Amino acid sequence: MVDREHLSIEATLLGQLREEIHLRLAPHRHTALLVAIIAAFLVRPLIGDSGAGPIMFSSAMLVLLLLSLYNIDVDHLAGDRETLLAQKKRRSIIAWTLGIPAIAERFIAIFTPSHSIYLAGSVLWLLLFAFITWNELRAVLRQKEITREVISMSISTYLLLGLTCGLFYIVLHDIQPNAFNFGSGGPLPEQQTIPVLIYFSLTTLSTIGFGDITPVTLQARYAAVAEGITGQFYLAILVARLVGMQMTQSPSQHAEQEAIESGTEKK
Repeated sequence: MVDREHLSIEATLLGQLREEIHLRLAPHRHTALLVAIIAAFLVRPLIGDSGAGPIMFSSAMLVLLLLSLYNIDVDHLAGDRETLLAQKKRRSIIAWTLGIPAIAERFIAIFTPSHSIYLAGSVLWLLLFAFITWNELRAVLRQKEITREVISMSISTYLLLGLTCGLFYIVLHDIQPNAFNFGSGGPLPEQQTIPVLIYFSLTTLSTIGFGDITPVTLQARYAAVAEGITGQFYLAILVARLVGMQMTQSPSQHAEQEAIESGTEKK
């Protein structure tokens, strides 16, 4: 009986802790996701590829993944309740079906690294983040008012697009080792492929194009061109969308939104 009482108390405390985390995190979930994306991008350059670098990068990616899945679970929509609940359930099933094996792959890759596990994990992470990016993009386009969370969501979607394309380049590089020319340094070690190709994806998405990494195969070239065009279209459509929402918002809506945000910050 005592053990059962202890288990019941622990379950109650865990439920209360989960509810408290949800209440505090849900209003700022898109900002938290943006911070997690930036942290994942900065881990490898700041810590490096030796020592705790790969482990810290895997941990940052896991946090990013969990926050992305959380955003999908608590996404608020407008419309018929039964239809929306069915859509939410379907999204959650797809996301966790892809997410659980992706999480398991990170732990397996740390302790028993192999090329087959690495390739399977890259494909899983590509499919998962493509699904997450698509849901974030749909959420951005559905917004009716400009808030800090909407701005964070818009930036997160742009960075997630770059991350997803980077994962595609990683899979392509695994299938076609000669898909990219990395300059005079020659072929990259496998553990450096992820941060370098994500870097290439971000420079391509933003059309910076330093030229230090060049696509060689036809598939890599067209993928890079498609990413650059997509990035420019996203920015153009996003700016037009935000300007349109700003112009349609009344002064009273602006004041109400500022009051809500100020009240949230004080809490």
